[in-house]
Amino acid sequence: MVPELQTVLKSIGLNDKEISVYDALLPLGRGTVRELSTRTGINRGTVHDILEILLEKGLLVSERQGSRRRFLLAPPENIISVLEEKKRSLHDQAKKFEEAMPQLKSLYAKQGGRPRVEYFDSDEGIKKILEDVLETLHTHADKKEYVLYSSKSVRNYLYKLFPNFTKEKVKRNIFTKVIGLGEGADPKHITMAERKTINHDAPAYMIVYGPKIALISVAEDDMPFGVLIDDEKISGTQRLLFDELWERLEQ
Repeated sequence: MVPELQTVLKSIGLNDKEISVYDALLPLGRGTVRELSTRTGINRGTVHDILEILLEKGLLVSERQGSRRRFLLAPPENIISVLEEKKRSLHDQAKKFEEAMPQLKSLYAKQGGRPRVEYFDSDEGIKKILEDVLETLHTHADKKEYVLYSSKSVRNYLYKLFPNFTKEKVKRNIFTKVIGLGEGADPKHITMAERKTINHDAPAYMIVYGPKIALISVAEDDMPFGVLIDDEKISGTQRLLFDELWERLEQ
C-alpha cells in the first residue's frame, strides 16, 4: 500500500487490521470473506466485522450472487467524504469543548484548594451569573440573602437583560441588602430588600452570595464582562467589608 494512503486511512479512524482488509481488496477489486481472510491471515469472523465497519464508513459496497456475498471497493472519492465528515465532527467537538472551557478552567483552578473562577463576556453569560445567584441561594444556602454594590453604570443593563430577576428573587424568598452607588439608586418600593446609598458611582457591580462573588462591568462599547469567584474565604472577606460599611452608612 502507498504510505500516503495508509496515513489517510489511519486519519479517518481505521486500525491496522481494517487497513489490511482494505489493502487486500485493492488488487482484487472485489472479494468474499473467505478470500480476504486467506489473503490477510485474519480469521473470518473478524474479517466479517471489519467489512461491516468499512461498509458503514462508505468505503465499500456489497453485492450478492446467489448465496454468496461479495465486497467491492467504493469510489475513492468516498474517502474524501469520510474525511470531510470527520472534519465537521472535529469542528463540532471543538466548539463544544470551547463552550465548556470556562467550567474546565474553573475545575483546574480548584485544584489545591484554589478558588474556582469563571469568566463571561456575553449577555448570555451574564444572565447565567444572575441565574446562579437565584439557584445557589434557593437550593444550597442556609441563609437566603445576598448583598450587592449596585453600580449606576451597570444596573440599567442588568434590568434590561433580566427584567424578571426581582420577581424571581421574591418568589424564592431571597432577601437583599443593597448599597446603591451613584444617583438613581435601585427603586425603594421593591419588597424583601434594604437599601443604603453612596453618592459616588463605580464601574463594576458586585454581588456577594453564599460562598460566591460576582463582578459585572460594561465597557464603553456596551460589551459586558463578568467574573464569578467561588471561594468561601474571599466571599466571607467581602461580606465582612460590606457589613462594616453598611453599619457606617445612614439609611
